[in-house]
Amino acid sequence: MYLRRLFKYWTLQVLAPGKLLRLKYEAFKELLRHDKKSLELITDLEEILHAGLPVDWARVESLVRALLWSVGGLIRSLIAMHPAAYADLEEQFQRLEWSLAEAVTLPEEDSRPPYAITLAEAASTPELAGGKAHTLGRMLREASLPGPRGFVVTTRAFHLFLQHNGLRHRLDELLAQVQLDGGERLEELSREMRATILESEVPPEVQEEITQRLANFQRLGVPGPWVVRSSALSEDGEISFAGQYASVVGVPTAQVLEAYKQVLASKYSPRAVAYRLRCGLTDQETPMAVLFLELIEASVSGVVYTHDTKARAEQRPYLAIFAVPGLGQRLVDGSTIPEIHYLNREQELQPVETISSPHCPLDPGGKGRVCLPTETASTLAGWGMALEKLGGGPQDIEWCQDKNGALYLLQSRPLRMGPDLSEDQRQPPTIPDLSHPILVEGGVTASPGVGFGRVWVIKRGDELVEVPEGSVLVSPTLSPALATIIERLRAVVADEGSRASHFATVAREYGLPVLVGTLEATRCLTPGQPVTVDASHGRVYQGEVESLKEHAAQARARPETPFDARLRALMTFISPLTLTDPTSPEFTPKHCQSLHDVVRFAHEKGMAEMFSLVGRSGRGLARAKKLATDLPLVMYVLDLEGGLSLAGQASKKVEPRFITCEPMRACWEGLSHPDVFWHKGLVHMDWQEFDRLSASVVSLSSKVLASYAVMSRNYLHLILRFGYHFAVLDTLCGEDPEANYIAFRFKGGGASYENRLWRVELIK
Repeated sequence: MYLRRLFKYWTLQVLAPGKLLRLKYEAFKELLRHDKKSLELITDLEEILHAGLPVDWARVESLVRALLWSVGGLIRSLIAMHPAAYADLEEQFQRLEWSLAEAVTLPEEDSRPPYAITLAEAASTPELAGGKAHTLGRMLREASLPGPRGFVVTTRAFHLFLQHNGLRHRLDELLAQVQLDGGERLEELSREMRATILESEVPPEVQEEITQRLANFQRLGVPGPWVVRSSALSEDGEISFAGQYASVVGVPTAQVLEAYKQVLASKYSPRAVAYRLRCGLTDQETPMAVLFLELIEASVSGVVYTHDTKARAEQRPYLAIFAVPGLGQRLVDGSTIPEIHYLNREQELQPVETISSPHCPLDPGGKGRVCLPTETASTLAGWGMALEKLGGGPQDIEWCQDKNGALYLLQSRPLRMGPDLSEDQRQPPTIPDLSHPILVEGGVTASPGVGFGRVWVIKRGDELVEVPEGSVLVSPTLSPALATIIERLRAVVADEGSRASHFATVAREYGLPVLVGTLEATRCLTPGQPVTVDASHGRVYQGEVESLKEHAAQARARPETPFDARLRALMTFISPLTLTDPTSPEFTPKHCQSLHDVVRFAHEKGMAEMFSLVGRSGRGLARAKKLATDLPLVMYVLDLEGGLSLAGQASKKVEPRFITCEPMRACWEGLSHPDVFWHKGLVHMDWQEFDRLSASVVSLSSKVLASYAVMSRNYLHLILRFGYHFAVLDTLCGEDPEANYIAFRFKGGGASYENRLWRVELIK
């Protein structure tokens, strides 16, 4: 390849120098295009790194592929301009390309068996079972606590699903386009990803495993229906993913495969994708395992917080049990106000207080609207403390009770209650200023803190895309879908909901103030109204309360993630610029330590190649036309592309009015300016070359002695020969200011002191 390029170059140089000149110009245009694109791609990657933009790793891979292609094109363009000079640049680029390929490529996904395991096996294999199933397995095996029967379809089955249907590439294409400020675009991409999953086939090996496991349970007297639940890797761990994935309840045995695909597809719901990206996790790092559990016909369901407070102001630890009638979905999706039982952690879990719910119709104890008897609450509290010991910290536990009174634990995860309040924050502030009346008072602190902003009221979930940056969101409920826009919010106030809901968990992870159970916020707060939300003390004030600004909630800094570490390692081969001085002896291909260095080197050398486009001999200008002018100046022009009008292209001699090259028109305007004095009896040409050829018969209008302009519509390479003076101007003056440049060189000859000062002024 190298020898073929070199042979072609030498052949053109000897036999067709004019064609070589045009090819060199075309290569230079390509070089500038690739140079601009390469720098844009490097900037995009640097922005992801330094601004912490939440994107999928597929976006990084896509940018790196585009960057490698663009830098490769840049090098090919430079080599086309001079094949003999830059062959070693290709070798250095290949070394960087190999290093980048290793750094950008994620580990291969494991799609080998097992595709299904028992809950007992899930306790010791979190990488196969995912977070939720792993914890449930430990709960049953190590703590001997009651839970539903079932099994787990593993993360490897998920990998096999993608592999069997050839989905990985298409999912990556879509994930690479995700931007969290895209709103409706995120919805469109998510819809297509989920449809891709739902339209695919469950691999036969996985179908067989599921069918066999269900048949085994049927023989044990568990015929269904089933609850099919998500259990992705990283779910219910240090990062909760609370409410971000789907659970399908009441699935008949004949429909479990469709339910399985629904849970897999929920991995690509807008809220799940947005949450994962903000946590800095790749799609491959969160493969989906799926739990198949027997359905418990619940009469009461709820959540246990093993470490909670009755009021944020007192900061005294209690154990709290939240209960609602029937299934717990309305509790965790934030659409109801639960009954709450408080027990004292410090006094052997003694009952402290029960707060009834306006929605609880049960009355098992005959003492008002109570869902849960005190004895049942005590049992759940004891189980909760056992799980706290097993988990090594406070737990958020889901439970249910069937119609026969039997209790079951459904899942457990680490509890995030938000930051503790300082001593002065515990006391609600007194606001004597009548300009800040209290608009809403009461409710429950779901996530502590203070937030400022303008009220934005929504009634339905499809209105979320319209919520602007910096809003205080007011909503009837506390839907988990709010996680999709959490970065736009300064606070949330809801009529219903509880701090046991999924979004409350996510809000505490992000430090977003949330006040729930106000009953009247959507009625009392006006859209566009500036307010201050003190979620810690259950108040919403009109306007911005200056005295509360020091307590304003700040989004928690995202901890270092595998994404961050991987991207930082990748950027060492892309971003650093060490080649800064083109005159340095180290400005060589072997000193290019990054793609940025390669781009810098190729750009600088490409400019240098164009600066020496035409030598003193004028080879390659055989088809140049003489410029018709009254100035005592011999000049030839060669139009590469659009530098002359149609009339100029047809004419044997070119008049200045035919010039359409923008920089040449500007230069000629200066040369022919009435204030410039020309000695009319003196022909301005190359006197040095004339002296050398004086023994030969040479015409004063010879191309050997003349000035030249090689030009296109926005490019000019101008050689001016004034006696013993030699000036070269090389410039691009197009519509893209980032691509434009001007290079000027002046040498030779003598002049008066005043004229030499003029040269310095020109260079300045």
